[in-house]
Amino acid sequence: MKELTILNLPNSYCTYYFLGLSQIAKLRFAPQQDFAHLNGKPFLVFDYQGKIVVIENDDPVGVDLKSYGLSDYYFATNKLKANEDYNWPKVQTLYPHYSINTAGQYLSFFGLKGLNLIGWKEFARQWYTLYRRPKFHQFPYEMKERNYMFFSGSIWKKEQWANDIRRQYIEACKSNPLIEFEGGMVRRQDGDPCGMPESILTDKFPAVEFSKKSQQSIIGFNNPAVMDAVSWRLAEYLNYSCFVISFPFKIDLPQDPIHGEQIHYIQDPREFKDVIDFALKNPTYRDKVSRGGKSYFDTHCLPKTQAERILSIASGKN
Repeated sequence: MKELTILNLPNSYCTYYFLGLSQIAKLRFAPQQDFAHLNGKPFLVFDYQGKIVVIENDDPVGVDLKSYGLSDYYFATNKLKANEDYNWPKVQTLYPHYSINTAGQYLSFFGLKGLNLIGWKEFARQWYTLYRRPKFHQFPYEMKERNYMFFSGSIWKKEQWANDIRRQYIEACKSNPLIEFEGGMVRRQDGDPCGMPESILTDKFPAVEFSKKSQQSIIGFNNPAVMDAVSWRLAEYLNYSCFVISFPFKIDLPQDPIHGEQIHYIQDPREFKDVIDFALKNPTYRDKVSRGGKSYFDTHCLPKTQAERILSIASGKN
Protein backbone atom coordinates (compact mmCIF):
# COMPACT_ATOMS: atom_id res chain seq x y z
CA MET A 1 0.00 0.00 0.00
CA LYS A 2 1.19 3.52 -0.76
CA GLU A 3 2.40 5.64 2.13
CA LEU A 4 2.47 9.40 2.58
CA THR A 5 3.05 11.90 5.35
CA ILE A 6 0.76 14.87 5.94
CA LEU A 7 2.80 17.93 6.91
CA ASN A 8 0.16 20.41 8.10
CA LEU A 9 -3.27 20.51 9.69
CA PRO A 10 -5.78 21.23 6.88
CA ASN A 11 -9.18 22.80 7.46
CA SER A 12 -12.65 21.62 6.47
CA TYR A 13 -12.24 22.66 2.84
CA CYS A 14 -9.74 19.82 2.31
CA THR A 15 -11.86 16.90 3.50
CA TYR A 16 -12.60 15.51 0.03
CA TYR A 17 -8.92 15.00 -0.71
CA PHE A 18 -8.16 13.78 2.80
CA LEU A 19 -10.80 11.08 2.31
CA GLY A 20 -9.49 10.15 -1.14
CA LEU A 21 -5.89 9.87 0.01
CA SER A 22 -6.93 7.78 3.02
CA GLN A 23 -8.66 5.35 0.65
CA ILE A 24 -5.53 4.57 -1.35
CA ALA A 25 -2.61 5.19 1.03
CA LYS A 26 -1.47 4.70 4.59
CA LEU A 27 -1.31 8.16 6.14
CA ARG A 28 0.84 9.45 8.94
CA PHE A 29 0.83 12.94 10.46
CA ALA A 30 4.13 14.71 11.07
CA PRO A 31 3.55 18.49 11.01
CA GLN A 32 6.50 20.54 9.79
CA GLN A 33 7.43 24.08 10.80
CA ASP A 34 7.89 25.05 7.15
CA PHE A 35 4.13 24.67 6.68
CA ALA A 36 2.96 25.92 10.09
CA HIS A 37 1.46 29.02 8.45
CA LEU A 38 -1.01 26.71 6.68
CA ASN A 39 -2.33 25.01 9.81
CA GLY A 40 -6.10 25.42 10.01
CA LYS A 41 -6.13 26.83 6.46
CA PRO A 42 -7.59 25.45 3.20
CA PHE A 43 -4.33 23.67 2.32
CA LEU A 44 -3.32 20.02 2.49
CA VAL A 45 0.44 19.45 2.28
CA PHE A 46 2.05 16.02 2.17
CA ASP A 47 5.26 14.17 1.35
CA TYR A 48 4.92 11.33 -1.15
CA GLN A 49 8.01 9.41 -2.22
CA GLY A 50 10.19 12.38 -1.33
CA LYS A 51 8.04 14.83 -3.30
CA ILE A 52 6.27 17.70 -1.55
CA VAL A 53 2.69 18.09 -2.78
CA VAL A 54 0.46 21.05 -1.93
CA ILE A 55 -3.31 20.97 -2.49
CA GLU A 56 -4.77 24.47 -2.29
CA ASN A 57 -8.53 24.75 -1.78
CA ASP A 58 -8.65 28.51 -1.23
CA ASP A 59 -10.38 31.25 -3.19
CA PRO A 60 -8.22 32.24 -6.19
CA VAL A 61 -6.18 34.90 -4.40
CA GLY A 62 -2.88 33.64 -5.85
CA VAL A 63 -0.52 30.85 -4.85
CA ASP A 64 0.99 30.67 -1.38
CA LEU A 65 4.56 31.69 -2.19
CA LYS A 66 6.29 29.90 0.66
CA SER A 67 4.70 26.51 0.10
CA TYR A 68 4.98 26.91 -3.68
CA GLY A 69 8.71 27.42 -3.30
CA LEU A 70 9.05 24.31 -1.13
CA SER A 71 6.75 22.12 -3.22
CA ASP A 72 7.37 19.88 -6.18
CA TYR A 73 3.71 19.96 -7.22
CA TYR A 74 1.10 22.58 -6.36
CA PHE A 75 -2.52 21.61 -7.09
CA ALA A 76 -5.11 24.40 -7.08
CA THR A 77 -8.87 23.98 -6.91
CA ASN A 78 -9.32 27.46 -8.39
CA LYS A 79 -6.59 27.73 -11.03
CA LEU A 80 -7.94 31.02 -12.28
CA LYS A 81 -7.09 31.58 -15.94
CA ALA A 82 -6.75 35.35 -15.51
CA ASN A 83 -4.35 35.12 -12.55
CA GLU A 84 -0.74 34.82 -13.71
CA ASP A 85 0.28 33.05 -10.49
CA TYR A 86 -1.73 30.01 -11.48
CA ASN A 87 0.16 29.70 -14.76
CA TRP A 88 3.44 29.05 -12.94
CA PRO A 89 5.07 25.73 -13.90
CA LYS A 90 4.37 23.74 -10.72
CA VAL A 91 0.66 24.55 -10.61
CA GLN A 92 -1.68 21.67 -11.49
CA THR A 93 -5.44 21.52 -12.01
CA LEU A 94 -8.04 19.67 -9.95
CA TYR A 95 -11.48 18.31 -10.74
CA PRO A 96 -14.55 19.67 -8.89
CA HIS A 97 -15.12 18.54 -5.29
CA TYR A 98 -16.94 19.65 -2.15
CA SER A 99 -16.53 19.68 1.61
CA ILE A 100 -17.73 16.50 3.35
CA ASN A 101 -18.10 15.07 6.84
CA THR A 102 -14.85 13.43 7.97
CA ALA A 103 -15.29 14.47 11.60
CA GLY A 104 -14.40 11.05 12.99
CA GLN A 105 -11.20 10.78 10.96
CA TYR A 106 -10.27 14.37 11.80
CA LEU A 107 -10.45 13.64 15.51
CA SER A 108 -8.72 10.26 15.44
CA PHE A 109 -6.01 11.12 12.90
CA PHE A 110 -4.95 14.64 13.91
CA GLY A 111 -5.80 14.30 17.62
CA LEU A 112 -3.67 16.03 20.23
CA LYS A 113 -1.03 17.07 17.71
CA GLY A 114 -3.62 18.98 15.73
CA LEU A 115 -5.19 20.47 18.83
CA ASN A 116 -1.81 21.78 19.98
CA LEU A 117 -1.16 23.36 16.59
CA ILE A 118 -4.25 25.59 16.45
CA GLY A 119 -5.65 25.54 20.00
CA TRP A 120 -8.66 23.70 21.32
CA LYS A 121 -11.25 26.33 20.36
CA GLU A 122 -10.26 26.41 16.69
CA PHE A 123 -9.80 22.64 16.61
CA ALA A 124 -13.31 22.19 18.05
CA ARG A 125 -14.73 24.71 15.58
CA GLN A 126 -13.18 22.85 12.65
CA TRP A 127 -14.48 19.53 13.95
CA TYR A 128 -17.99 20.93 14.36
CA THR A 129 -17.91 22.36 10.84
CA LEU A 130 -17.02 18.91 9.53
CA TYR A 131 -19.66 17.24 11.67
CA ARG A 132 -22.38 19.43 10.14
CA ARG A 133 -21.40 18.57 6.57
CA PRO A 134 -22.99 15.58 4.76
CA LYS A 135 -21.00 12.37 4.52
CA PHE A 136 -19.81 11.39 1.06
CA HIS A 137 -21.84 8.91 -0.96
CA GLN A 138 -21.52 8.04 -4.61
CA PHE A 139 -25.15 8.12 -5.65
CA PRO A 140 -26.58 6.06 -8.53
CA TYR A 141 -27.94 7.90 -11.54
CA GLU A 142 -31.52 9.05 -11.04
CA MET A 143 -33.82 10.44 -13.72
CA LYS A 144 -35.77 13.10 -11.83
CA GLU A 145 -39.45 13.49 -12.70
CA ARG A 146 -40.76 15.98 -10.14
CA ASN A 147 -40.34 19.62 -11.21
CA TYR A 148 -38.89 20.59 -7.84
CA MET A 149 -36.06 23.11 -7.84
CA PHE A 150 -34.01 24.24 -4.88
CA PHE A 151 -31.45 27.03 -4.80
CA SER A 152 -30.14 29.09 -1.92
CA GLY A 153 -27.06 31.24 -1.48
CA SER A 154 -25.38 33.80 0.72
CA ILE A 155 -25.47 37.53 -0.03
CA TRP A 156 -21.93 38.81 -0.62
CA LYS A 157 -21.22 42.48 0.04
CA LYS A 158 -18.16 42.60 -2.21
CA GLU A 159 -19.58 40.48 -5.04
CA GLN A 160 -22.72 42.35 -6.10
CA TRP A 161 -22.45 41.03 -9.65
CA ALA A 162 -22.69 37.46 -8.31
CA ASN A 163 -25.65 38.44 -6.11
CA ASP A 164 -27.45 39.84 -9.16
CA ILE A 165 -26.86 36.70 -11.25
CA ARG A 166 -28.23 34.45 -8.52
CA ARG A 167 -31.17 36.82 -7.99
CA GLN A 168 -32.04 36.54 -11.68
CA TYR A 169 -31.86 32.75 -11.50
CA ILE A 170 -34.16 32.63 -8.47
CA GLU A 171 -36.64 35.01 -10.09
CA ALA A 172 -36.64 32.91 -13.28
CA CYS A 173 -37.44 29.83 -11.20
CA LYS A 174 -40.15 31.51 -9.13
CA SER A 175 -41.86 32.94 -12.21
CA ASN A 176 -42.10 29.59 -14.02
CA PRO A 177 -45.52 27.96 -13.38
CA LEU A 178 -44.07 24.51 -14.05
CA ILE A 179 -41.68 24.74 -11.10
CA GLU A 180 -42.14 23.95 -7.44
CA PHE A 181 -39.40 26.24 -6.12
CA GLU A 182 -37.84 26.40 -2.67
CA GLY A 183 -34.98 28.57 -1.43
CA GLY A 184 -33.74 32.09 -1.97
CA MET A 185 -30.93 34.39 -0.90
CA VAL A 186 -30.09 33.97 2.77
CA ARG A 187 -30.70 36.97 5.00
CA ARG A 188 -27.49 38.43 6.37
CA GLN A 189 -26.98 38.60 10.13
CA ASP A 190 -26.30 42.34 9.86
CA GLY A 191 -29.70 42.83 8.22
CA ASP A 192 -28.28 44.38 5.04
CA PRO A 193 -29.96 42.82 1.98
CA CYS A 194 -27.43 44.50 -0.35
CA GLY A 195 -30.17 45.43 -2.78
CA MET A 196 -31.81 41.99 -2.86
CA PRO A 197 -35.64 42.22 -2.82
CA GLU A 198 -37.53 40.78 0.14
CA SER A 199 -39.42 38.47 -2.23
CA ILE A 200 -36.34 36.28 -2.76
CA LEU A 201 -34.94 36.29 0.79
CA THR A 202 -34.97 33.20 3.00
CA ASP A 203 -33.51 31.87 6.23
CA LYS A 204 -30.38 29.72 6.20
CA PHE A 205 -30.69 25.99 5.59
CA PRO A 206 -28.53 23.61 7.70
CA ALA A 207 -25.79 21.97 5.61
CA VAL A 208 -27.28 18.46 5.57
CA GLU A 209 -30.78 19.77 4.75
CA PHE A 210 -29.26 21.98 2.05
CA SER A 211 -27.61 18.94 0.46
CA LYS A 212 -30.77 16.82 0.64
CA LYS A 213 -32.84 19.52 -1.03
CA SER A 214 -30.14 20.05 -3.67
CA GLN A 215 -30.22 16.32 -4.39
CA GLN A 216 -33.97 16.50 -5.05
CA SER A 217 -33.63 19.45 -7.43
CA ILE A 218 -34.28 18.60 -11.07
CA ILE A 219 -32.00 21.45 -12.23
CA GLY A 220 -28.88 22.82 -10.58
CA PHE A 221 -27.24 26.17 -11.25
CA ASN A 222 -23.45 26.23 -10.96
CA ASN A 223 -23.37 29.85 -9.87
CA PRO A 224 -20.25 32.02 -10.00
CA ALA A 225 -18.61 31.97 -6.58
CA VAL A 226 -16.38 34.52 -4.84
CA MET A 227 -13.65 35.82 -7.16
CA ASP A 228 -14.85 33.48 -9.96
CA ALA A 229 -14.01 30.38 -7.93
CA VAL A 230 -15.77 27.13 -8.76
CA SER A 231 -18.68 26.44 -6.44
CA TRP A 232 -18.97 23.29 -4.34
CA ARG A 233 -22.42 23.03 -5.85
CA LEU A 234 -21.00 21.81 -9.16
CA ALA A 235 -19.61 18.50 -7.90
CA GLU A 236 -22.64 17.97 -5.67
CA TYR A 237 -25.09 18.59 -8.51
CA LEU A 238 -23.21 16.21 -10.82
CA ASN A 239 -23.20 13.51 -8.14
CA TYR A 240 -26.93 14.09 -7.57
CA SER A 241 -27.81 13.61 -11.29
CA CYS A 242 -29.04 17.19 -11.69
CA PHE A 243 -29.27 18.91 -15.05
CA VAL A 244 -26.57 21.56 -14.55
CA ILE A 245 -26.69 25.07 -15.98
CA SER A 246 -23.40 26.97 -15.85
CA PHE A 247 -21.52 29.91 -17.24
CA PRO A 248 -18.23 28.98 -18.97
CA PHE A 249 -15.50 28.29 -16.42
CA LYS A 250 -12.97 30.98 -15.56
CA ILE A 251 -10.75 28.40 -13.90
CA ASP A 252 -8.78 25.62 -15.55
CA LEU A 253 -10.07 22.10 -15.08
CA PRO A 254 -8.20 18.99 -16.23
CA GLN A 255 -11.14 18.42 -18.57
CA ASP A 256 -14.18 20.68 -18.97
CA PRO A 257 -17.66 19.15 -19.04
CA ILE A 258 -18.98 19.19 -22.62
CA HIS A 259 -21.88 21.47 -23.52
CA GLY A 260 -25.01 19.58 -24.47
CA GLU A 261 -23.49 16.31 -23.26
CA GLN A 262 -22.53 16.78 -19.60
CA ILE A 263 -23.61 20.34 -18.80
CA HIS A 264 -25.52 23.23 -20.38
CA TYR A 265 -23.54 26.46 -20.72
CA ILE A 266 -25.10 29.89 -20.99
CA GLN A 267 -23.49 33.25 -21.72
CA ASP A 268 -26.04 35.64 -20.21
CA PRO A 269 -28.47 35.55 -17.25
CA ARG A 270 -31.25 36.49 -19.65
CA GLU A 271 -31.04 32.91 -20.94
CA PHE A 272 -32.22 31.43 -17.63
CA LYS A 273 -35.92 31.53 -18.42
CA ASP A 274 -35.66 29.85 -21.84
CA VAL A 275 -33.11 27.22 -20.80
CA ILE A 276 -35.08 26.20 -17.71
CA ASP A 277 -38.28 26.00 -19.74
CA PHE A 278 -36.57 23.97 -22.48
CA ALA A 279 -35.02 21.52 -20.00
CA LEU A 280 -38.32 20.93 -18.23
CA LYS A 281 -40.25 20.39 -21.47
CA ASN A 282 -37.62 18.17 -23.11
CA PRO A 283 -36.96 15.19 -20.82
CA THR A 284 -34.84 13.38 -23.44
CA TYR A 285 -32.34 16.25 -23.59
CA ARG A 286 -32.49 16.73 -19.83
CA ASP A 287 -31.79 13.03 -19.26
CA LYS A 288 -28.89 13.07 -21.75
CA VAL A 289 -27.15 16.00 -20.05
CA SER A 290 -27.90 14.82 -16.51
CA ARG A 291 -26.66 11.31 -17.28
CA GLY A 292 -23.56 12.70 -18.99
CA GLY A 293 -22.81 14.95 -16.01
CA LYS A 294 -23.14 12.01 -13.63
CA SER A 295 -20.76 10.00 -15.82
CA TYR A 296 -18.28 12.91 -15.74
CA PHE A 297 -18.43 12.89 -11.95
CA ASP A 298 -18.13 9.11 -11.62
CA THR A 299 -15.20 9.02 -14.07
CA HIS A 300 -13.16 11.99 -12.86
CA CYS A 301 -14.38 13.41 -9.56
CA LEU A 302 -14.63 10.64 -6.96
CA PRO A 303 -12.32 11.19 -3.96
CA LYS A 304 -10.35 8.02 -4.65
CA THR A 305 -10.04 8.78 -8.37
CA GLN A 306 -8.79 12.31 -7.72
CA ALA A 307 -6.30 11.07 -5.13
CA GLU A 308 -4.97 8.47 -7.58
CA ARG A 309 -4.52 11.16 -10.23
CA ILE A 310 -2.63 13.41 -7.80
CA LEU A 311 -0.25 10.65 -6.72
CA SER A 312 0.25 9.55 -10.32
CA ILE A 313 1.30 13.07 -11.29
CA ALA A 314 3.50 13.37 -8.19
CA SER A 315 5.28 10.12 -9.07
CA GLY A 316 5.92 11.30 -12.64
CA LYS A 317 3.58 8.78 -14.27
CA ASN A 318 1.13 11.32 -15.66
